[in-house]
Amino acid sequence: MNNAPFKVDFIGIGSGKCGSTWIYENIVKHPEISSKNLKELNYFSDLYPEHKFDWYQSQFGNSDDGLLKGEFSVTYLAHPEAPARIKKHFPQARLIAIVRNPVKRAFSNYLHSIRKGDISPSLSFSDYIKDEDNLAPGRYHEYLKNFYAEFPKEQILVIVLEDFLKDIPAGMRQIYQHIGVINADYLPEDYHVPSNEAKNYRFLLLENVLVQSYRWLSRRGYTRFVKWVVDSGIAKVLRRVNDSKERPPSIDAKSREQLIEYFETHNKEFERLVGVKPKAWS
Repeated sequence: MNNAPFKVDFIGIGSGKCGSTWIYENIVKHPEISSKNLKELNYFSDLYPEHKFDWYQSQFGNSDDGLLKGEFSVTYLAHPEAPARIKKHFPQARLIAIVRNPVKRAFSNYLHSIRKGDISPSLSFSDYIKDEDNLAPGRYHEYLKNFYAEFPKEQILVIVLEDFLKDIPAGMRQIYQHIGVINADYLPEDYHVPSNEAKNYRFLLLENVLVQSYRWLSRRGYTRFVKWVVDSGIAKVLRRVNDSKERPPSIDAKSREQLIEYFETHNKEFERLVGVKPKAWS
C-alpha cells in the first residue's frame, strides 16, 4: 500500500486564450502522465474557499498508478491568492504559463466573450477595448511577478505561443522535460491539430448555452462531469452542426495600432521579468 502524501507534479496557471487547451490535451496524452488529470479545476482560485483540500485530491481519482499528476486552470495566473495557495500545498510543483501576443489575445477573448454570452455581438471591438479591464489579462508581467515571489524561476516554464508554434516537437520536449517525464521525445498523435478555435455559429444562443453550462458546472466543482461530456463527443457534434462555415472577423487596423501602443511598455516589462523577448510581438 502506498502511503506517500498526495501531490501534483505540474500545474498550468494560464493565461486564457493562449492555446492552453490544445497544449494541455497534448500533455496528458503522454503515457507517463495520468489520463485522469483535468483542465479548469479552478481550485486555487474560485473554489478554494468552498471546498476542502480533500475535494481537490478526490478529483484525481483514488488509485495511485504511478503516473504524473497535474492540472491546468487559466484562472490561476491573475488570481492574487493563487500563488501562495499553490505554494502551501505543492511547493515543488512545476508550473507552466502560456502567453501570447497580447493584441491577438485581446481580440480572441473578445470573440470568446461573445460566444459565452458575456457581451453583445453588437459591441464593436473598438468599444470593447475602451474598458481597460478587458486588456488587463495581457499584462502578463503583473501576474507572473506574484508567482516569482513564491517560486524559484526554474520551477516556472513560460511558453510564448508564437515561438512554440515555430517548432512544436521542440516545444513539447521542453514541456515534458520541465514536468519530469523520462521519454521527453514522445510526440502525441495529431499533436499539430489545434482545438478550441474561434468559429462563427449559425445559432449563437446555442453556443452561449453550451459555454455557460460548462462554466457553471466547472465553477461549482463538476469539472469531471464536464470532461465526460467533452470526451463523449456530444459538444463536438453540436458545434459541428451549428458551425456557420463563415470565417470569424479580423481585428481592425485602428484597434490593432492602438493596442500595439498600449502594450508596448507592458511587453518590455514582461521581457525584463522573464528574460525572453518575443520577436513576434514587435
